[in-house]
Amino acid sequence: MKHLLARLGGGSARASEAATQRRLQDQAKQIAWLERLVTELLIEQRGFCILPPPELRLHVGARDSAANFWNQGRNSSARVIEVFGETPPGRVLDWGCGSGRTLYWLYGRPAWRDAYRGCDVDAQAIRWLNKKHGIQAVAVCQPDPPLPYADGAFAGVFSFSVLTHIPPERHRAWYQELHRVLAPGGRAYVTLNGDSRAADALAFTPEEQALFARQGWLWADREGHYKGAAVAGRRFTEAALEGLFEIERYGEAGYHQQDDMVLRRI
Repeated sequence: MKHLLARLGGGSARASEAATQRRLQDQAKQIAWLERLVTELLIEQRGFCILPPPELRLHVGARDSAANFWNQGRNSSARVIEVFGETPPGRVLDWGCGSGRTLYWLYGRPAWRDAYRGCDVDAQAIRWLNKKHGIQAVAVCQPDPPLPYADGAFAGVFSFSVLTHIPPERHRAWYQELHRVLAPGGRAYVTLNGDSRAADALAFTPEEQALFARQGWLWADREGHYKGAAVAGRRFTEAALEGLFEIERYGEAGYHQQDDMVLRRI
C-alpha cells in the first residue's frame, strides 16, 4: 500500500511539474507575441525601432527581454525630459548611451534629434547603432578621461549607471571631465550607488559593508559585463564635486535603487 501511495504521489508531483512547465511556456509565447506587436507598433508610429540583440541588452540590464529594455529606456528618458525639458537648451550628452535604450525614446522628439549626442565604452553597442540605424550622434569613449569632445561643448550631460561601475577613486577625475565638456551653468544628471545601497545585505557582504563604513566608499569586484560595483557615500561624493558643481538636488534611491543628482556647473 505504501508503495502504491508513493507511486501515486510521485505521479501527482510529475503532473504538477508538467502543468507548471506548460504555463511557463504559454507565458513565454504570450510575451514573445506582445513584444513582436510592440515592435510593429513602434516602427509604424516612428518609422524605426531600436532593439539590439539579446546579448547587447544584457550589457545594460539584468534581463534580455525586449520589454525590459524598452521599459527601462522609457523610465530613464522621462528623467531626462524632467531635467532638460522637451526642448533642451543646447546639445546634451548621454554619457554611457549603450545600444540606445534612452536614445530611442528621446529620438521621438524633433528637438532631441538635433540636441542628442551619446558615447560609450561599449564599442560593440556603438557599432550596432551605427550599422543598424545609421545614427551618427554616438561615439566610442574610453574608460578614463578625456571624452572625445571640446571644452564647453554641451549645455547638459546625463548618465545612468555609469559611475556605479567606475572605482570611486576615479570619480573626481570624471567630475572634472564633465565640468570641462559642459558650458558654464550647464547641468548634469547622474546616478550612483550611495549610502542606502551600501546597506543592502543582499548586494554586499558584511566585510564590504564594514569597509564602506570605514572609508565612505567601496569598490566590489563582480562577475559579468561590468566586472565591478562602485558605492560612493554622499559625503565622499560632495567632496569629489567640490569646486566643480553645485548640487541642485540629491535624491536618495531616487532612481530605482540608485541615488541621483542634478548638478550645475560652477
